[in-house]
Amino acid sequence: MYLARAGWKVQVYERRPEPGPANTSRQRSWVLAMYPRGIRPVNEVAQVPLLAERAYKGLVIKPAKADSKPIVLERTGVLMDRTLLATSLMDAAREQYSSRVSFTFNAALSSVDLPAKTATFASGAADVAAGKELVGAAAAGSSGSSSSGAGPAVAVAGEQQQQYRASYDLLVGADGSSSTLRSLLSEALPGQFEAEVLSPGTGCYKSVYGLPPVPEAEAWNPDNNTPRDQRVQGEFFIFLSGGTKAFMSMCRDIDGNYCGYMAGNAQLFDELKTREDYLAVLPQAAPQLPAAWLPLIADRMLEAPVSTFPTMRSLSRFWAPGGVVLVGDAAHTVTPALGQGLNSALQDCELLAAELAAAPSLDAGGIDAAIRTFSESRAPEVRALQELELLQSASLAPLTWTTDPARVLALLVRKWILFHYSGLALLGTIAATARAANAAKKRREGKEAPAVSRADRLAEQVEGTYVRDPPMYELLKAHMNYGDMLKRVWGMAALGSAGTLALLYGLVNGVASLASRALGA
Repeated sequence: MYLARAGWKVQVYERRPEPGPANTSRQRSWVLAMYPRGIRPVNEVAQVPLLAERAYKGLVIKPAKADSKPIVLERTGVLMDRTLLATSLMDAAREQYSSRVSFTFNAALSSVDLPAKTATFASGAADVAAGKELVGAAAAGSSGSSSSGAGPAVAVAGEQQQQYRASYDLLVGADGSSSTLRSLLSEALPGQFEAEVLSPGTGCYKSVYGLPPVPEAEAWNPDNNTPRDQRVQGEFFIFLSGGTKAFMSMCRDIDGNYCGYMAGNAQLFDELKTREDYLAVLPQAAPQLPAAWLPLIADRMLEAPVSTFPTMRSLSRFWAPGGVVLVGDAAHTVTPALGQGLNSALQDCELLAAELAAAPSLDAGGIDAAIRTFSESRAPEVRALQELELLQSASLAPLTWTTDPARVLALLVRKWILFHYSGLALLGTIAATARAANAAKKRREGKEAPAVSRADRLAEQVEGTYVRDPPMYELLKAHMNYGDMLKRVWGMAALGSAGTLALLYGLVNGVASLASRALGA
């Protein structure tokens, strides 16, 4: 839509069938969270009602103990299903940019001729019927170019396949973590697009949908006792955990039912072979699950496929001469650890469009200069995001002694950094939470003006432990870019480390002094 608004003629090729409620399985996905970093780029170019309808007002961490208060983190964003997001964006593109944007589905990228600037997409009935994992690529041409748009469909006899050949001025690879375009570039330009694996995709999950509302789940809403006309708009995302084997996340779906997923390691899901196995592990993973849901979740998860969190890959460059550029997971794969995959991909679109708009000309040289600038400025930023994710994951990763000393050392260093950063961040969080609670108390006593901000109103309505500024919250608010956030983490970790070392030095000196006196006596 950014390109269409700027006057480009855009043809989108997508390997999947056109998404819709009747032909799209939700079993391999979970509800997505969009934050200001991703909402802003969409609102800049389109009106998408779903963004207002699926407001996201917080996250509740239900502790294992029944008498413990939930922890509520103030957040700003929207929750939505992948299919709903995809169809909403396509509807917006068709309604607002119909003369410049068109879609071709069941068309997977098969080859690219870089010198000729043509891409070939193939549609195979067997692939569609088998429901294989699908990828897509987008081809765009400037409005004045005679080579823009799709070429004629070519039938291939005996293979039940169509081919689409498209000439392009700009080829944008937005085809996911298993990017075909990235693989083709790696083959065509050896050594320039080799992806470094930062973290293998070892985590797994199973999704569940259509759980009916029950009183126990309805009571999760922290402002349940607040009159409906006074509640902060939106839905809460509930994190349920009872042990180290697995955890669950649940939220109210757009149809009024509940949905969620259970995450754990591959070994856990290998061991879950029967309905009884699930009935045994679910109360361990999430003791707060309503009893009425347990058989429903067990039955549905028994049939659901196991999905794997993506392998985190890093590229040093996202562009190739001749107008080829990668965005999103195709360029920088991340995991759901910080909720930045979708949001960073949407920000890619915003930043790429800005570089193209700033280009003095959109001839071949101008396009290459723009996408090169985008790549050189964006690569360090998303590498910082990946390092933040590795730090976050290190807090939960078990310390196992492997044959790779470098991997063990890296994990130890990240655990050390995150421990000290989180320690100082926790002090700030406690102070902010105390200030929020004190302000709410004064408002209740009539000593302070009524709450006006969304966050203050939420603080008044919540019955639980209110956490106003959780660690790394600046990423969600989009007030800070990834590189600056990483510098903050390192700086706070250095400060915390200095305090720890000073304390240890004092303890060692104190013990040495006591020992010296004892020996002297």
